[in-house]
Amino acid sequence: MNRKMLIRQMAERQQISMSQAKVQLQYILASLTQALREGEKVYMPQFGTFELRYHLPRNGRNPQTGEPLEIAGGNQPSFKASPSLKQALLQD
Repeated sequence: MNRKMLIRQMAERQQISMSQAKVQLQYILASLTQALREGEKVYMPQFGTFELRYHLPRNGRNPQTGEPLEIAGGNQPSFKASPSLKQALLQD
């Protein structure tokens, strides 16, 4: 499913226009992004948790030259599915 398909499905289920569903999705994603930028953990019951996880710098190699290099560490977004979401996916 891509973004356009998701917007269409949201519009059909809520019986609203696709432009209204698009605005709702944009608001949800902007709110989620802002919360993660501020270092907050976003918990959605029966769905999962979004959070930032810090990854340490590590050593790597340039695959073309074989030259060693350091890969910078930093925050990466992470999602952990809730037990109820996992269970719902296993029921099929």
